[in-house]
Amino acid sequence: MWLGPTASVLILDPEHIREIMQKINLFQKRRGNPLSRLLVEGLASYEGDKRAKHRNLNNPAFPMGKLKHMLPSFYTSATEILSKWEKIVSTKGSSELDVWPDLRTSHAISRRIWQ
Repeated sequence: MWLGPTASVLILDPEHIREIMQKINLFQKRRGNPLSRLLVEGLASYEGDKRAKHRNLNNPAFPMGKLKHMLPSFYTSATEILSKWEKIVSTKGSSELDVWPDLRTSHAISRRIWQ
């Protein structure tokens, strides 16, 4: 697909995504806006060895076993938010929604911790 004058490839197959995420030195990320790189720095913007180091630091906090147990909480939170949005749209008809406040205050993680 094209993002303005820049060609991009959108990959949806999980196996291809896994391969790309594992071969960090072979598949490089698109360079972002220089200003945004100054303002936002983190795992999503890191490349190469720095990315591998930070990803390894984060892995113990998010093992697949723990994430699988959190799926019901994520599902419940997402269902609640979608129901709220559907109610707004059904009463007002077509409408523009500011979704950020609901996404920011989602309680999926805290719901799982207290179960």
